[in-house]
Amino acid sequence: MGALLALASAVCYGIVDFAGGLLSRHIRHTAVTFFGQVGGLLLACAAALLMPAAVDSTDLLWGALSGVGSGVAMRFLNRGLSTAR
Repeated sequence: MGALLALASAVCYGIVDFAGGLLSRHIRHTAVTFFGQVGGLLLACAAALLMPAAVDSTDLLWGALSGVGSGVAMRFLNRGLSTAR
């Protein structure tokens, strides 16, 4: 199951990177990043409801830090892709 979830995550990251780069050329890169992160959060919440597991506060903290780090990284990526030739 872990390998399947890792593959799904990699596919989602690839789609978001590609689509974010295209959208960032036409829409402000901060908006693209914000809506991409909100969409990812909704997808993660849906997946968490479908596959419940025991979670403690440390897991939630690491997940939140990971989300913030991904958001910052995606903002820089989309900014770069919006100006790249």
